[in-house]
Amino acid sequence: MTSRVLLGVLALMALGGGCARVRPHERQHLAHPAMQAPAWPQVDRGDRHVFVIREGTAGATGGGGGGCGCD
Repeated sequence: MTSRVLLGVLALMALGGGCARVRPHERQHLAHPAMQAPAWPQVDRGDRHVFVIREGTAGATGGGGGGCGCD
């Protein structure tokens, strides 16, 4: 029984440790669009692929090709 209580207390401490008070002047950085995860990662990956093909630039993505979409 005491091990369950101890485990429960440790779990609450671990979950409670992630909570932090954010000051109003710091919220502008957290609300920046670059800090947000994409809603649909597959769509974001496709958008990046189309951008690379359209611009003809493939930097550090491991993809090759000349901008024609045939990589």
